[in-house]
Amino acid sequence: MSIFQSTIERSRENQEIISIWQYNSDKSSLVGYVTEISEEHITLKHYTVYGKCDGLIAIKISNIKTIDFNDDYTKVMECVIQYSSIFDKPTDFQLNIGYSNNWQFDALHKLVTSEHQVASFEINGSDYFTGLVTEISEEDFVLNCIGKNGEDQGSAVYRIEDITEIRINDLDNRRRLLLYNWRKASL
Repeated sequence: MSIFQSTIERSRENQEIISIWQYNSDKSSLVGYVTEISEEHITLKHYTVYGKCDGLIAIKISNIKTIDFNDDYTKVMECVIQYSSIFDKPTDFQLNIGYSNNWQFDALHKLVTSEHQVASFEINGSDYFTGLVTEISEEDFVLNCIGKNGEDQGSAVYRIEDITEIRINDLDNRRRLLLYNWRKASL
């Protein structure tokens, strides 16, 4: 039996999460576990990046370019699938900033006093940065940046006046916090 075939079999037998990349596909990989195998096709129980079952996908085996397993992303997806109910519900965090001329500072002040509230900041109407606010002054703030799969990307300083939008408690932020805590082994 080939390694390719044994990987597919192991996924089916153990419900092991794998990531399938296909030839001639612009899409990202398909993540899930194999439920059925025939000579020419497999059926994959597919999951979204938020750990929700997204149905079954029949895939022609000859169209599979590579199969990733036991790598960082499949481990991330195992965690997300297992704990997806944790980030299903938003926290009770409230801003109540009144939208004064200092709305950015007021929001940052609320966030810095809330230990585990991840937020995404749009800077100058273009780029988004996500993380935990760890320090603020009258002019700037420190953000402990968190990557899309919960990676601690270190800290960065941003000017408060450059904030054009703040996203708090959305699904992506809750997913990042779950994975950040998982990586820090504090779930």
